[in-house]
Amino acid sequence: MEQAPILAVRDLAVEFSVDEGVMRVLDGMSFAVRPGQTLGIVGESGCGKSVTALAIMGLLPRPHGRVVGGAIQLGSLDLLGLPAKDLYRIRGNRISMIFQEPMTALNPVKTVGEQLAEVYELHRPDYDRRQRREAAIAMLRKVGIPEPERRYDTYPHNLSGGMRQRVMIAMALACEPELLICDEPTTALDVTIQAQILDLMKSLQAQTGMAILFITHDLGVVAELCDEVVVMYAGRAVEQADVFELFEQPHHPYTHGLMASIPRLEDEPKTQLKTIHGQVPALSEMPAGCRFSNRCPHASELCVGTVPPVEQLAGQHSVACHHWKEVRA
Repeated sequence: MEQAPILAVRDLAVEFSVDEGVMRVLDGMSFAVRPGQTLGIVGESGCGKSVTALAIMGLLPRPHGRVVGGAIQLGSLDLLGLPAKDLYRIRGNRISMIFQEPMTALNPVKTVGEQLAEVYELHRPDYDRRQRREAAIAMLRKVGIPEPERRYDTYPHNLSGGMRQRVMIAMALACEPELLICDEPTTALDVTIQAQILDLMKSLQAQTGMAILFITHDLGVVAELCDEVVVMYAGRAVEQADVFELFEQPHHPYTHGLMASIPRLEDEPKTQLKTIHGQVPALSEMPAGCRFSNRCPHASELCVGTVPPVEQLAGQHSVACHHWKEVRA
């Protein structure tokens, strides 16, 4: 029997007020994350991945950004309808987030121990000062930071990028959340440290049973970590599938283009890499229909004028494309 989702996002729409007017940044995003599952959201920069995470956390910049449609459910709770004080208690407790750049996410004038202890001060008010310190040191040890008692009194600038990211993970997991949102947490790290961080997250997930929503543009990370994948393009989900099925048989032209652009060992040396021609149109110039139509080799007049419906294929595989049957891996 399939478990009920921890997080269910349905038809989420987000708008931003800018100098040019009101722009629809997210348009009908839907997905669900279940206990112990890792769901990846993949897409190029500017497609709305981080906006999705901020909308879930209730951290959209106000008054410019606002949710204008859809629903976000955490278990039985409607997050969009919660009073601010209730959302404040959930954020960092039942849902936590790791941000993209740990150097800017951490406070440079506070020690890492002070910042980690603050999580317990906010969400575990029954802890006294000694208990907060002990819990923080235990959490630093859990995420693999050597000499945690000494590192507790260290400032962020004295730590390497990988160590700072481990501190961010410790802060996010301090209250054992049901859902962890990771917004490209390994982007600024070299590949060896990236591998260590991914292994750490898988290990902690196995211990706690938490769900992970992993945002990235790196398909290699998706293949390594995720169970299911949502492919985003220009504010919409264009394809969703089990990770193995998506890599084996992508059905959307954009997904197919992403897969084709990955260099392979069998490729002939010094040949031109495959790319997706064209560029993402500005939000003010989006086509009325499929937003990928100006770059798609299968596009027709139907694509330009009509939004493609989401087609449910076998299992959990779904695709939003008028011509998905013509796309082959």
